[in-house]
Amino acid sequence: MATGDLLTALTIWLALGLYASSQVARPSRASRWLSVAGLTLFVAHVVLAFQVHYGWSHATALRETAAQTKALTGVGTGSGLYVNYLFGMAWLAEVCWWTRAETSYLHRPGWVDLTMRAFFLFMIVNGAVVFVDEPQRWLGLALVAVLVYAWRPGAGASRS
Repeated sequence: MATGDLLTALTIWLALGLYASSQVARPSRASRWLSVAGLTLFVAHVVLAFQVHYGWSHATALRETAAQTKALTGVGTGSGLYVNYLFGMAWLAEVCWWTRAETSYLHRPGWVDLTMRAFFLFMIVNGAVVFVDEPQRWLGLALVAVLVYAWRPGAGASRS
């Protein structure tokens, strides 16, 4: 595996691992910083992916995403690229809210928390389980198991 490919893969796996760790440690101050570090590595992953795989071309990224989606699902759409952008913005919004208004963030309405968890879980299942090769799939399933554990009823801070 080339260095660029390795760094691209390593940054996303570390990012997701840090996110899952932040959810286990929640609502501690350390959990917030784990999420910040995860987001930082996610951004590094996106930068590396565009440098190494797409030559800084959004059109190439869209075309490659559509080809990968078609190979797996039979439907050639690149819309997953935009969903990945949304994922990054959602993670950024989470980190900003958490760092700027911790009490508000930790006591947000349950439906907001559930919506964000469902979206993150959807993205992680697709990116780390569905759209990866067999050896990595096991790592993705482990991440999902950690999140299910972290999000079990009664874990972490109480919600209003």
